[in-house]
Amino acid sequence: MDTFIFLEASLEIVPPEIRNHPAVISDAKRRKKKVSEILLDDSKHHSAMERLKFREKRGRPDIVHQCLLLLLDSPMRKNFEVYVHTLNGLIIRISSETRLPRNYNRFIGLMETLFKEKVIKSGDKKLIEIVDLSLSELVKGKEVVILSEKGEKFSPEVLHGEIAVCIGAFAHGDFFKSTLDALGDYKAVSLGRESYSSLYVTSRILSEYERIRTS
Repeated sequence: MDTFIFLEASLEIVPPEIRNHPAVISDAKRRKKKVSEILLDDSKHHSAMERLKFREKRGRPDIVHQCLLLLLDSPMRKNFEVYVHTLNGLIIRISSETRLPRNYNRFIGLMETLFKEKVIKSGDKKLIEIVDLSLSELVKGKEVVILSEKGEKFSPEVLHGEIAVCIGAFAHGDFFKSTLDALGDYKAVSLGRESYSSLYVTSRILSEYERIRTS
C-alpha cells in the first residue's frame, strides 16, 4: 500500500526549557492545563520560542492540520496510509477512517490528548496512535519520493508503483540530514524553484496521485 508521510511536522509538547516563560504559563492557566501537557504554538508562545533551537521550524501545528484535512478528504484515502513524522522523531499513524476536527483549537486538544495517552480510539478502532516505528522502517520496500525545491523537476512517473510520498510539514528551513539519511535511497523532486507551502505541495501531489490512480 502507498504511504504519505508528513516529515518533521511542527507538532510537539512545549519543551522543558521554556515551560517557565510567562507566555506559556499564562496559556496553560487560561486553558486549565499543565504546562507539560500543552502543544507548542507560535501564535501563543512566540516570545518564549525565541530561545529555542531550530526555532524557525517549530510551533506550527496548523501546517500539518491543514495538510491532513486535505489528504483525508480524498476519495482515494483507502488506497494509502497516512503518517506524521514529528520534528522530534515520533511517528504518528492516522487511520483513513479518522475524521479530524476542522476547528483548529479542537485539533490542538486532540493532539494534546494523543501525546498524553499515545492513542485515540473509537470503540476498538485505533484512529490515531503513536507507533513504535522508525522512519527507515516506515519506508522500507517502497519507492521514496521527497518533495524539495532542490530536487529534479517533477514528473508524474515518480508516482507509479508502491511509493512513500514525503512532504515537509514545517514553515521554514531544510530537512535535517538525519531525516534524509533515514529515508535511504530516495528521489527528490521539485514543483518549482520557489519555496511552496506544505498545503500547496500536498494539494498538487494529491491531485496528480488521484489522476494517475484513476486513469
